[in-house]
Amino acid sequence: MERTVRKFSVFCLAMVLVVTSAVPTDAARRQFVIGTGFVGSSMHALGTVMAKHMQQNLRMRVTARPHVGPSAFIPLINNGEIEMGLSSMGEASVSYRGIDTEPKKNIRTVARMLAMPFAFVVREDSDIRNISDLRGKKVVLDFAAAQALTDMSQTMLDAAGLSRDDIEVVTVSGVGPGVEAVVEGNADAAPASVSMSAVRKADASVGIRVLNLAADDYEDRMGDPVSAGIRAFSVEEGTFPGVDAAMRIFALDIFLVVPAELEAEDVNKILDVLHNNWADIQKDYAGLSAFDPSGFVHPSQTVPYHPAAIEYFKSGKGLATWDNEAERRNQQLVDVWN
Repeated sequence: MERTVRKFSVFCLAMVLVVTSAVPTDAARRQFVIGTGFVGSSMHALGTVMAKHMQQNLRMRVTARPHVGPSAFIPLINNGEIEMGLSSMGEASVSYRGIDTEPKKNIRTVARMLAMPFAFVVREDSDIRNISDLRGKKVVLDFAAAQALTDMSQTMLDAAGLSRDDIEVVTVSGVGPGVEAVVEGNADAAPASVSMSAVRKADASVGIRVLNLAADDYEDRMGDPVSAGIRAFSVEEGTFPGVDAAMRIFALDIFLVVPAELEAEDVNKILDVLHNNWADIQKDYAGLSAFDPSGFVHPSQTVPYHPAAIEYFKSGKGLATWDNEAERRNQQLVDVWN
């Protein structure tokens, strides 16, 4: 009987060890979720590509989860409910500083991914060619679910010398519905990322024209823009659908943001995948063709970098440089809530 009990005890202990080793600790993450814009947006396309390469290299489930915009998923990042998200620095700034919202103090930057081209678009059969031609027109300006998009759109009007009083304001829920309003004739113009699939689809169906910022002294009017992170950006003819000549439009820098509490090990994994697989990621997402990891540290940041990302760049593991100027910028943002 004693021998039987001893054997049974050994068997039970062995089973406990097997089960325990099969269950991950609280610190071991079994999946990553990337918050992105809606399905069809440029950021969802990029997030999907990133998820594919992270899943392949990290051997864990990685999902790109679409939302109406960053204002919907940044609170989840702030609370540590999802691991990362792709946001313009304008929208991240509004959230971090708590402008017309509860401050999201616990979001941190990992890398600046790219400058996303942004512009007003109209139907190709319209006689509107420049932003200044929008005076008196029906223009999508207000976004019910994304205040930062409203701010960016207003900044583009400001650059051309127009105010919201100069146009008939149209309100929509997001960028996609704005483009649809133009296609259906319910608006004369709408702002959009000109690389997004909704714009390509609209161009294929009715034809799209991108509006030029052809205005004197636009630099002065953009000197203190409503929206952080948006800037003038030159493109060549044919670069994007609807760009029928060399012109000046806009761009907003897109950053990868994470919870402040995300473990350093996970931040390092994310940066390793991005660095080691950048060429393949570029092939899958053409919008990255002009960018590389040397731009992961960028002066357009409006949210502090994660400490583990800072150490990564300082150590020379990545291509980006963390210098005294980067340290000064970052500390100013940290001090917002000190």
